[in-house]
Amino acid sequence: MEKSASQPTEDGQQSNSAPKDVAEVLTKHTKKPMFLKHVRVQHVHERSSHSDCEAEQEAQKRGTTELQARVETLTNQLKESEEARIRQEEARTKQEEENRKKQVHLEAKLDFLLNHISPG
Repeated sequence: MEKSASQPTEDGQQSNSAPKDVAEVLTKHTKKPMFLKHVRVQHVHERSSHSDCEAEQEAQKRGTTELQARVETLTNQLKESEEARIRQEEARTKQEEENRKKQVHLEAKLDFLLNHISPG
């Protein structure tokens, strides 16, 4: 840090950017330079190693796989639910038809009885 601060700039003047020097050193030598974020000197990107990137990619793959499995499960549940609804609708329609036939049969019996009862 002292080396970079004491080196002259391109125009021959001494560098006055201590925060930049601190930021460079912290970025190079620490995994998470939170100090700069806390003092709001500079937005510093955390350095990421190859293993960090691989771990992140693996986590994304797992997340994608989990999401795909969840979507597949929900799709299957939706299909099953739709099939159950269709079966219920068919059963209801069948029951309504049976009730109509019973009603017609009972009305026919009632008409027969009413026609054969003598008034009085």
